[in-house]
Amino acid sequence: MTIAIEKTPSTTSHGQGAMKSIHNAMAKAARLNPLRTEKAAPEKTAPSGEAIGIKAYEIWMSRGQEPGHDQEHWFEAERQLQQG
Repeated sequence: MTIAIEKTPSTTSHGQGAMKSIHNAMAKAARLNPLRTEKAAPEKTAPSGEAIGIKAYEIWMSRGQEPGHDQEHWFEAERQLQQG
């Protein structure tokens, strides 16, 4: 005769131990890097295509309306607008 024995899960399974470790790690991280109370700098938004186009046109005009440098003027305008 064969008797089947089923193992019942214990109350302290590996999953619970892992969760405890995660909570401990999160608590430690919170102590090491608390939330800052000072105001964060506002995020800069990317300039619109229209604003870049206007600035690129101004650059093109200031450089003697040279043909063939449209991308160069566009990227320069974008850089200038992002710097403020």
